[in-house]
Amino acid sequence: MSSAERESSAKTLLERIEEPRILVAMGVHDGLTARLAERAGFEAFYHGGYAVAAHQFGLPDIGIIALHEMVESLGRVTGVSSVPVITDADTGYGEIAGVRRSVQELERAGAAAIQIEDQVFPKRCGHMDGKEVIPREEMVLKVRAAAAARSNPELLIIARTDALQPNDLDDAIDRCNAYSDAGADVVFVDAPGSEDELAEVADRVDGPSLANMSETGRTPVMSASELERMGYGIVIFPSPQVRIIARAYEELCTELADHGSTRGVIDRMMPFEDVNRLLGLEEWQKLPS
Repeated sequence: MSSAERESSAKTLLERIEEPRILVAMGVHDGLTARLAERAGFEAFYHGGYAVAAHQFGLPDIGIIALHEMVESLGRVTGVSSVPVITDADTGYGEIAGVRRSVQELERAGAAAIQIEDQVFPKRCGHMDGKEVIPREEMVLKVRAAAAARSNPELLIIARTDALQPNDLDDAIDRCNAYSDAGADVVFVDAPGSEDELAEVADRVDGPSLANMSETGRTPVMSASELERMGYGIVIFPSPQVRIIARAYEELCTELADHGSTRGVIDRMMPFEDVNRLLGLEEWQKLPS
């Protein structure tokens, strides 16, 4: 993707979040999921560390995926789609200098928005137990560094706080407002445990707020329209593909192992021709004029 296309994507995302209707960002982690999500009509993607760690490395989301691995993965997504991508940058892959470099590298790879969080490194998935957070003032400096490092002012900086579990809701909301004041374009409290907490976050957080729907996690699953009525501007569904692909592939393996054939699940497969069409085979086979 060219720099002009990246700028256009980021600008589109910025303009889109200023609209009153909520923006739904679907989780993608590679070129195939990006093509499928784009064909389904999603206006934005979420490229998350949990999905990248699981699908591309078979590892848990506990801070062991490096910046260069996320950049490479992001490039696979932006290389086949022009849909704006929100990308996860964990804790910024370091202190202030690391945050600056992370923003620069992810922006070059085509990110339209970059998310950083205030966990102590090594971080862990926001819906896991045992999280710790850095002092608020340290995260404020990271947010300022991230905002200053972008070359395109339309690139969005998203600041996430994980302070709800180790501290409390008041501290999490206060942190979000401090991060917004420091230059974050969007903020969010991860892993609220109830609809009441979700509503209180939306009511008390300044500026655009994001909701994270992680099925089977701590937060009750709500629809985009329900979250919009609460006041949320963005909702991400970061990793449903992890769970649904894991279950589908497990069932495929069981079918083949038990019966020596995949005949029993063929009706659940996308036909060969449809997959090739999805992958753009016809365009690749065209001769230059």
